[in-house]
Amino acid sequence: MNPVGIALDSIWPAELRTERLLLRPVTPEDDDVVCELLTDERVRTYLGGPASPERVAARQAAYPQTPGAWAIVRVADGRAVGLAGIGADPRCEGRAEVSYQLLPSAWGCGLGREAVGAIVGWWSAAVPDGGPVVAVTQASNARSRLLLESLGMVLVDELDEHGSRQCVYTPGDQDDSDLRWLRLTAAHLDEVERRRGAQARATAAGQHLPEDLSVLTAEAAARLCPAHHGTYGRICAHAAGHTPALHLGRTPDGAWIAWLENFAA
Repeated sequence: MNPVGIALDSIWPAELRTERLLLRPVTPEDDDVVCELLTDERVRTYLGGPASPERVAARQAAYPQTPGAWAIVRVADGRAVGLAGIGADPRCEGRAEVSYQLLPSAWGCGLGREAVGAIVGWWSAAVPDGGPVVAVTQASNARSRLLLESLGMVLVDELDEHGSRQCVYTPGDQDDSDLRWLRLTAAHLDEVERRRGAQARATAAGQHLPEDLSVLTAEAAARLCPAHHGTYGRICAHAAGHTPALHLGRTPDGAWIAWLENFAA
C-alpha cells in the first residue's frame, strides 16, 4: 500500500471542527449531496462535466468506505454542503493530495477555505513525517486557485491532465526539504518517462508514428489507444491493443515520453 494510505488508515476515522463546519466521514445518508455534487453542471465545470448515473452510484457506494473522505457539514443548520478529502496522490508516491467540492449554495462565504485549511492543518499535525501535501486544480479555475492562494499555498508545478492544464499547489510554509523533494521527484519522473519514450519509439509500434501527430488522418488517429493516463495526461500515441500499462505520448516541448499507469522508478 502507498505510504500515504498506510498513514491514513492509522488515524481514520477522524472528525474535524472549525468555527462554522463539521467535517465527518461520509455515510450512506450523504447519497443526496454526493449525487447533487456529481451532477451539477456548475460544480463539474472543471471536473469533466456531470457524471453518469453509473458513476454516481459507484461513488455513493465508495465514499463511506474511503479513508480520508469527509462530508462538509454546516454547523448552523446541520446540512451537508460539500465533500472534501485527502489521500494518496496518484501522480507521485508518498505525496498526499487534498480535494474539495462545495454546492453552489455554499460558494462565496469562505467555507471551502475553512475546510481545506482544517484538513491541511490536521494532516500536518497527525502525520508530521507524511511528506508533501498538494492540491491540484485547473489553471482556468480562478475561484479554486484563489481559495488555495488565500490559504498561503504556492504554485510549485503545472502539468497537462484530463485534456487541461493543471496547477499543483502546496502550503507555502511547508519545509524547504519537502519542496525540494517534490521538485526532484517530478524531475526524476520526467527523466524516466523520456527515457522510456526513446525506447518505445524504437519499437515497431513507435516507429510507424510520424513526428507530427497532427498529420494523422482521422482513420489513423482512431487506431491509437484512447487512454488518458500518466503525469502528462495526454492521449496515448501507441497503437490500440498494446500492453495497457504502457503509454507512448509527447511532452509540451515535443519530446517523446512513455509512462506506466503505476509509476515505479
